[in-house]
Amino acid sequence: MFSKPGATQVQPLAGADDFFGRPDMHNNSVTHARMPTKCNSGMLALKVPDPPQFAPSAVCAISADGKVAAVGGRDIELYLWNVDNGELLTKIRGHDIFWVGSHDNTFFITCQEDGKILMWDRAAMRTTLTLGEVPDGITCCNIAKENDFVIVGNSKGNVYSWDTDTGSVAHLYEAGHKGPVQYANVYTLPTYGRCVVSCGAKDHTVVVWDLLNGEPRALIEIKELEHAKNLKYDITRDGARVVVWCTDSVPFPNLVVVDVMSQNKISVYCHEGLVRQAVFTPNGDRIISSGNDNKVQVWDTFSLENLVTMTGHEGSVLCCAVNELATRVVSGGEDCSVRLWSLEDGKQLLAFQAQDEPIKQVQFSTSGQRILSCDVTGRVYVWSMHAEFLTNLMRRYADNISACAMSNDMKLCLVGCNNGRVMLWDVEKRESVWEYTHHTGRVEAVAFNCTRDMCATAGADGRIVLLFSDTGKQANSFIGAEEPMMSVQFSPDDERISGCAADGKLYLYQTAGAGRKPKVVLRSSVARINNHVWSPNSKLIAGACSDGTMMVWNSSTGGIHSALEGASAGATCCGFDLIGKLLAVGTVLGTTLLYNLETSELLVELRGNPSPVKEVVFNQETSQLTTMCSRQAAVWDVANAAKIRVFDFVMDKAGDFKSPPHPYRWAVAHNSTVLFDHESEALVLDMLTIDDPLLRSYYLSDVQTIASGFNHRKLMVWSAAGSSAPDKFHTTHDAITSTHFSNDDRLVVMGTQDGNVVVYDVVHGETVEILIGHQNGPCRCVRLSADNKEVLSCGADSKVILWEWRKRSPTRIYSGHFISIGCCDMSTQGNRVVSGDNHGMICVWEKDSGNPVQTLPLAHSKAVLSVTISADGSTIASVGADDKVSIWNVDIGIELVSLTAAMESHPLYCSFSPDGNKLAVTESNGNVMVWNVVAGCQWYMIYQAHKGKVTGCSWSADCRKFTTCGTDSVTMVWDAESGAPLFKFNLKAGPLTSCAVSPSGMYVAAGSTTGTLSVSNLMTAARTTPEPSFLFHWLATHEHRASNFLYLRLLAMYPYLANVQDAQGWSIALHALSRGNAEVSAIIMDSLANDCGILGLISAVPFSIQTRIKFHNQTEEPRGLFGGGGGEGGPAQRPTSAWVSAAAKGEGDKSMRPRTAMRSGPSMGGGLMPEGQKSQRRKSLVLKSSDDDNGTLLGNDMRQGSNLRDVLVQKSRASFSQQLKKVAVEMITETRDQDHMALIHNNAVALALNSKSSECVQAVLDAAAANKVSWGSYHAITDMMPSLALRYPIMCYHFLAALDLRNLGDLEVPVAVLKGLDRSVIRTAPIFTNVKNLWQGHLKLHEVKFGPQPYAHVKASMVRLPYACSIGRDSLLQTLVESDVPVKAYGTPTLRAIIKHKWRLYARRKLLTRSLIYVCYVVLFTVTGILYAMEDHALTASAYWKTTPGRAHFIIEVYIFAQSAWYAWTELTQVYAIGLSLYFKSYWNTFDSMMIPLVLVIPPLHVIRISDNEGGALGPLIALAMVMVWFKSLFYGLAFEPFGPIVNMVFQVSRAIRQFLLMLFMCCCAFGVSLMVLSQYVPHGVALQQYSRDSSQDFGRTLFTMWRAVLGQFSVDWVWGSAWQELSILFFSAFMFIVQILLLNMLIALMREVYNRVKNTEEDVFLKGRASLIVEVETLMARKQLERYANMPPYVHLLTPVKRKDVRDRTGVEARLDKIEHVLNKLLEAADQSKLAELMDPNGQNRRIAGFAGPAGPVTAAAAAALPSHGEAGGSHVGGGDVTSTVHNNSAFTQEQVNLIQMQASKLEEFEDQFPAVLRQLDRVQRSVNNQELRLEGVVAVLRDVENLLRNQQPVVIHQENRPPPRRGSILTEAELEAEVKKLLGTGTERL
Repeated sequence: MFSKPGATQVQPLAGADDFFGRPDMHNNSVTHARMPTKCNSGMLALKVPDPPQFAPSAVCAISADGKVAAVGGRDIELYLWNVDNGELLTKIRGHDIFWVGSHDNTFFITCQEDGKILMWDRAAMRTTLTLGEVPDGITCCNIAKENDFVIVGNSKGNVYSWDTDTGSVAHLYEAGHKGPVQYANVYTLPTYGRCVVSCGAKDHTVVVWDLLNGEPRALIEIKELEHAKNLKYDITRDGARVVVWCTDSVPFPNLVVVDVMSQNKISVYCHEGLVRQAVFTPNGDRIISSGNDNKVQVWDTFSLENLVTMTGHEGSVLCCAVNELATRVVSGGEDCSVRLWSLEDGKQLLAFQAQDEPIKQVQFSTSGQRILSCDVTGRVYVWSMHAEFLTNLMRRYADNISACAMSNDMKLCLVGCNNGRVMLWDVEKRESVWEYTHHTGRVEAVAFNCTRDMCATAGADGRIVLLFSDTGKQANSFIGAEEPMMSVQFSPDDERISGCAADGKLYLYQTAGAGRKPKVVLRSSVARINNHVWSPNSKLIAGACSDGTMMVWNSSTGGIHSALEGASAGATCCGFDLIGKLLAVGTVLGTTLLYNLETSELLVELRGNPSPVKEVVFNQETSQLTTMCSRQAAVWDVANAAKIRVFDFVMDKAGDFKSPPHPYRWAVAHNSTVLFDHESEALVLDMLTIDDPLLRSYYLSDVQTIASGFNHRKLMVWSAAGSSAPDKFHTTHDAITSTHFSNDDRLVVMGTQDGNVVVYDVVHGETVEILIGHQNGPCRCVRLSADNKEVLSCGADSKVILWEWRKRSPTRIYSGHFISIGCCDMSTQGNRVVSGDNHGMICVWEKDSGNPVQTLPLAHSKAVLSVTISADGSTIASVGADDKVSIWNVDIGIELVSLTAAMESHPLYCSFSPDGNKLAVTESNGNVMVWNVVAGCQWYMIYQAHKGKVTGCSWSADCRKFTTCGTDSVTMVWDAESGAPLFKFNLKAGPLTSCAVSPSGMYVAAGSTTGTLSVSNLMTAARTTPEPSFLFHWLATHEHRASNFLYLRLLAMYPYLANVQDAQGWSIALHALSRGNAEVSAIIMDSLANDCGILGLISAVPFSIQTRIKFHNQTEEPRGLFGGGGGEGGPAQRPTSAWVSAAAKGEGDKSMRPRTAMRSGPSMGGGLMPEGQKSQRRKSLVLKSSDDDNGTLLGNDMRQGSNLRDVLVQKSRASFSQQLKKVAVEMITETRDQDHMALIHNNAVALALNSKSSECVQAVLDAAAANKVSWGSYHAITDMMPSLALRYPIMCYHFLAALDLRNLGDLEVPVAVLKGLDRSVIRTAPIFTNVKNLWQGHLKLHEVKFGPQPYAHVKASMVRLPYACSIGRDSLLQTLVESDVPVKAYGTPTLRAIIKHKWRLYARRKLLTRSLIYVCYVVLFTVTGILYAMEDHALTASAYWKTTPGRAHFIIEVYIFAQSAWYAWTELTQVYAIGLSLYFKSYWNTFDSMMIPLVLVIPPLHVIRISDNEGGALGPLIALAMVMVWFKSLFYGLAFEPFGPIVNMVFQVSRAIRQFLLMLFMCCCAFGVSLMVLSQYVPHGVALQQYSRDSSQDFGRTLFTMWRAVLGQFSVDWVWGSAWQELSILFFSAFMFIVQILLLNMLIALMREVYNRVKNTEEDVFLKGRASLIVEVETLMARKQLERYANMPPYVHLLTPVKRKDVRDRTGVEARLDKIEHVLNKLLEAADQSKLAELMDPNGQNRRIAGFAGPAGPVTAAAAAALPSHGEAGGSHVGGGDVTSTVHNNSAFTQEQVNLIQMQASKLEEFEDQFPAVLRQLDRVQRSVNNQELRLEGVVAVLRDVENLLRNQQPVVIHQENRPPPRRGSILTEAELEAEVKKLLGTGTERL
């Protein structure tokens, strides 16, 4: 079935249909034929199979009772469908063009294309009569109301009538019409009796014929429409009136009503444009018309007065119809929708949407319960009017309804209410059958059995009530669960009832039995059962567990049939296919898993839903699977696991997302209730909105499903009604001090100020229990256990109490504290409890036994404000009033790391994430810091998360979100990985004290000081915003300007729209980037303000607990099926605990409960790294009730033996039963491994790179450079920087250039501390906050002596990219060196800091050592060269060894050989590390690959005396090696500051003169060969010279001679003996001119230009060379060295001096002077113009005052602005006087302005000269004041210590940040300081 490779094909299981198949009662209805033998019959509509594209349907009709639909005909068969179940009744082959059903539903008539008219018996579906044949084509066919005649018209204007009883022709009506007959039928008229009324389509006439004799009684011509081409007609039921309309656009009246008897006519112009259709109401008093003006109008038949106008269609209304009761109107239009209207008031009631083509026909059935619609392509839907009943019901009972179900036949509807009432409604009659109250709380679920005679309800009171459908009386009331019963289902055979309770157990009851207790209780001890479903044959029942496991039980025995693994998150729902072989499972991540139950194999995983899947359901043929969530319904093709269609549900009150239907992605934008039918893929929209902003509807707040018995038909209900504001519960107690959620998202436990513990049900909105926990003070902290059975509380009475809250009794009181306890916590996976008191002591106990595990008496010097424990109980974190934050190891009792230095203010609260990887700490200044425990560093900081104190924090169970609350009465929800804001809830409930998020992340609860508990539903809040994938598709498919406008408007309403995530964690930005859509990405990025820091580029990967299944073979037959149900020992006792050990078997000792297996990992650096995986081994529990309701655990002997892996493969019922008794199941839970690739998939930069869209990548980088992203998002950028540098090196450079260092503040550091340091101080640290504490320890400021001393003003900054200094193959620096990034990238602040830090940390030392070694190597090799030159080569090796130089020579050569071999080894290591391609990419590596082998060869050749003689090769080899060895020394000089820039400059200049060398070589070749040619003939007696033809003169020697000539060593004596001496002199002179004059001068100019160019990039090139050396050092590091530097802290910090501007620098005043000078020059240019008057015309009418236009061009705007107004100059006013004088006055005034500016400029220059002295004096004054402050503070501290010692108290430590503001000393007061400043500045009063 699946195209997935390796997937098991779903094949029929031979011999097992009795087990996997459907029940016997349904076997006969199974259809094995393929389409189109069955329609998709849903609860809303019947979808008729689509006709072929080449042959659209010619017939589309429905019977009077609405049970038969006829579709097809002409070129294809005519199909008759059963509307109730979608079955095919019959298939008629005969090219039928008409189908008409009788009014009594006994027969129907078909008309064929060849003119045959057949009469069919509807019950037997066979032909009864052949009425006859009509020539010339049939144009209409109708049956008389009395069903006795059939009337047919043809294209020639003839009308025929047949008697249905005899089949004979009654009469032929001829010559009445000139052209086709458009309509004809039999009516009874008052005067004429029974007549045939026919209407002509072309002749505009209506003819009345006598039925029996065929005589025409009346002929009516429609002259009002005589100019219209096309007419259509409709006649009233009594035939008295005819409505005629033209389908053309005409200027005259287009609708006429004709009275047949009086032949009176009235007309009206009803629609603008075309009139599409007009119909009479059944009583004929009104007319319904539709037209191209998008309207449906109601007219009075007698006056044609417009009664009602219906608007709502978004296009032409093509058709309309009215029901028999004349209460409803249905219409279809070009907007592809079918709309239902109220005829009385014209309100739009419903909109039916399923077709994506214009609707051409709509028709009511006579019963009014069906509506048939047909589009222009012939696709037909038959709609059920039950949708109107359901929408009315939900609208009427919106605030009370809680559950709803339909019977199999869709005639009954069972409704449960919030108040416990149950109502049964008759759907067709739309009246209540009965209404009773059967529950004391909310009715959670209702269900019908298959025969609909019984129904069941499940309530919040934990009961399941079985009711009789006819009377509503109770048949039984089942009990068994203390928690609410959340779901109820009948088995398909109606013998059992199942209910799933909130405690995660599944209860099975016997329907016919009298017992009230469950027969079988099914559960999984490692998880909760969220949902369940019966197999179609009632033999299996499947449960979806919260850990993602699917448990499948045998419903008869309760034994485990199979356990299905594979889900990566909790399962939410499940569903079988129609035959029970496939099982679909939905998860909280929006994925759906498909299993084959025959092999227990996972077939495929379907990804696509944007929120947790609420329902999965197969269609009847198992060809499609529909997955539904709160935002979307997706239809999948089961055969190839491909998505067919998506329906997006969008809350759209403004009408922004209205769009025509799309064949693939359908936007259902609505502001009310929507019904979705998965079977027919049909939608019904309730057009009557609930205008109640305060509505609190439990049923409509989330997606619901309405089931119809057990026939795989379900209806999805989605609604936009109701308020999304948080629910508020006002307690009668004092302030709420603490809150905590239960594991099932339902209960919240609260601690109050008056000492009570309150358990509140957020789902049902009621208080469950109130415990008087602490009587002597407030209850400070509360926690719920993982099983929701126990509550841990602590209070001011120094007690830590573990409550069994349902019994309202304490289970255990932990002793150890003697003072008020402020906080406590409980491990979720472990067995430990921790608490902290006001003396700073922390105690840890075993939860079950109460034994102390660890006590930390001096954990804090003051009160412990908050304490949290990891899930496994091995680590705790605490926050104290002493501003100390620490992480402790529980088993050892030591402090692992202190986070105090990372705090910027007073820490208040801390909380571990469930996976133990992160710790959130809140502060009093509104910040929230998240610490990565594993990495041992600060992960990110959320600045100003709240306005005021952040009082609480809580994590979701999947670690994807965490929430905070503050005194500003706001709760915030953040992404756990990036720290980006997701939701903000302004509760307006007073200052908040605590908050809690439910494990699934659905609810957020917050308690306030006013005693108000506010609960926010995140699903409801997310529903108000468009879903990310839908919004992306919408923006991508619309015009850019409209998309931008819409997104900005949405962003104004939802500030965090860019971060809204789907179930996968993808935001709209991630969707746009993954698809490479640059336009949408730009819209998102550009809409955010710079420095906003809210955009998340990465989202968290879910953390979950996975369950592994182990099957053990049983060696012995157990006692009974479950180990205690039979045999000798009698009935087994019910266990009291979920934990049973071997020693406790049969004894029931609860104290033998084992503890959780824990492993404590060693401390690592600054953090904690868990060793291995923390796992739990638990046993799957199956409880089976006997007669006395006792159960037992699966016996221990069933868990012995070896594994049995293949036990799940069941081939028959017998094999299943045989294996069941021999297999025990063990379930192992362990932490799911973090998938790094999953985190990469949620990385925006990675998605942009993968999309191969450079514009998308640039958009992300620009947003990061503009500080639009959150702090945690920089981790995503760092991860992808290597890929970015390799793929887009230029883009990487621009990003690094734009990424400035983050300024952390300024510091004043003593100059003595910075003495000897470089221009900047650099270090790495695990934090980036609290800069003062960060540098205090690093610079040892605490060791600085007090007293007067100079201070330096420095600026603290940091590199924005975390882990930028990482080391290794994928480190940032190594990737950039290996990439092609421009050299300027190394001069960016980020890379400059990285290179400097690595250089100082390890590269400088290593390179310096290697350089010294290499210098020794060069010196010794030089010595060998000198000794070789002085050596007597005639001596043998032994003779040479005997000499002193020889002995030294050989010893040095041994050292040279050894060191060269070591160099060769390092080069090979480097090749192995980076690969050949990257190795030879460096010129230096290529150089080494040639030099080292050459040096290695020389010593052996010299020792064995090979090629050592005269003319041998050894001498040249040594000479070449000597040059190369010395040249290699330049490589080491690249890294050091004095030599590196010079070496780089030499290389750059040498590289730049390559073109010069090429031109020089060309000249030498050309002129050398030319001179060889000219000197070949030499006269006899003349000596041969250098260019003559000689055996010793060749081309090589000629080139050498030319090179000597270039150097100035040449002779021209040879010319005079040659044959062409004059020409030779000319050629040689030309060569010397070109070389000496042109090329050499060009070389000088070229080198100057290259020098200037290289000088600009000198530092960047030097840094690149240093970076290359650092990378080489890292590559050659040993493993231990790499491990040493691998754990380098992630953040790079710098201290750089603040640049003070001295006199020579350009100051702000000097800049102003330059501006004034610029204006002055412009004014002087304008004043120097000698003919300013020429700018005017002779008549003086063209004045130019604002600016002058002269020969020098117009005066600038600055000069014009500098001109004063005429009023300011001297009272002159420009009036009607002489223009020339006015211009001269302006010119003179300009000169005055120039003088004033010059005077002010001189004053400014004087002040500028005095500023440096003022600054120096101010520095001295400031240092004096600081010294006095320090002295006074020291004296005060000593006095306080003395006072405390006298009082027997400890000295009070005053931290620097808590010191009071220093007072001014008496040495220099402020007045004296002011006087000193005035004295230095002078007493001038001039102003600028």
